[in-house]
Amino acid sequence: MVLRYGTPEEAGMSSERVKKAEKLVEGWVEKRDFPSFEMVIARKGIIVSHRAFGKMGPEEDAEPLRLDAIFPLSSISKPITATCIMILLEDGLLDLDHPVVDYIPEFTGKGKKKIKIHHLMTHTSGLRDEDAHAHAEKKRGTIEIPPADKNEHPKIHECLNLIYDMPVWKAPGEEMSYCSAGIGFLGEIVRRVSGKSLGDFAKERIFSPLGMDSTNYGVPEHLRNRVVRRSLQNPFGEWMMDPESLDNPSGGGGAFSTAMDMAVFCQMFMNGGKYGNSRIISPAAVAQMTRNQIPGVPARFEDKYFSEASWGYCWNVRCAKRDEFGSLCSPRMFSHGGAGGTFVFGDPEYDVVGSYFSVSTFNNKNEQRIYFDLYSNAVLSAIEEL
Repeated sequence: MVLRYGTPEEAGMSSERVKKAEKLVEGWVEKRDFPSFEMVIARKGIIVSHRAFGKMGPEEDAEPLRLDAIFPLSSISKPITATCIMILLEDGLLDLDHPVVDYIPEFTGKGKKKIKIHHLMTHTSGLRDEDAHAHAEKKRGTIEIPPADKNEHPKIHECLNLIYDMPVWKAPGEEMSYCSAGIGFLGEIVRRVSGKSLGDFAKERIFSPLGMDSTNYGVPEHLRNRVVRRSLQNPFGEWMMDPESLDNPSGGGGAFSTAMDMAVFCQMFMNGGKYGNSRIISPAAVAQMTRNQIPGVPARFEDKYFSEASWGYCWNVRCAKRDEFGSLCSPRMFSHGGAGGTFVFGDPEYDVVGSYFSVSTFNNKNEQRIYFDLYSNAVLSAIEEL
């Protein structure tokens, strides 16, 4: 199934409620909750809404937000990186139950031999970002970094070499701790196993076959005029407007894309790993990525405690969780959010995909999640027939 534009009625949705969802988002922009917001809603492969509100930048005379505006995906990069891992698995080049050290010999330290690729994919490696940061700062300037390979980004190479021997917080599999550093290791595994940079591999095996021509790890020069601009006073402005951020192809947060490209990516998962004539991964791989891989494992995320983390392979899966991403989504929903105001989801139960690409003004992630919830509810309430 390939996404195409159509009417809500064709998709079994209410035109009135789709318009209400659009008005909801438009109201947020008018109230200046968000200076920029783009949305895509599709059901049964039919795009029923693709709207852009606000401006491309914070300047008074900034042009209206384009429908092909490019946003930083931030952590939504993670499911893309995980998909690269699954492609290599299906190529017979790695296995998720093999230790990370088999692919990265520098991944050393007490307890590290027990950490498998599976643990990195589910954030249950026992590694924490705060420990990675502290370890890197302690070592910075005190060790000699070996030369980077030709297919390796110098900044990524430096960062990884500073944390390969970072300490383990807990035994793998004991508790989920959301860890971007762990996904950075996955990106390095992709590079070493495939012989190509993560960005080149993703472009060859995912972006190009899916027609995601505006999606990259980092932003090529010829596309930078389409990147949404943020005020330096924005909570994420200084970081996201830094030229170095536009050229930092990290596996955990370095991808950039459009709302429509990511709707296509989610639809590929809804289709069982295929889009049009392009097979990206198998239905079996999709099933594994979008089911709860860590039943019974708890998680702490900021000020929240979850007795059941419910996480797939770099996808957040709803399962029995009641307090994330709205009240109407089914237990089969898979989703991911990103710092700065991005969110994508697919709900196989209702055959719906949605993209929510905004310039968030909220530094508190819990405040951002409130809007994710409201958006998800508005989209799913438009369904007329199951």
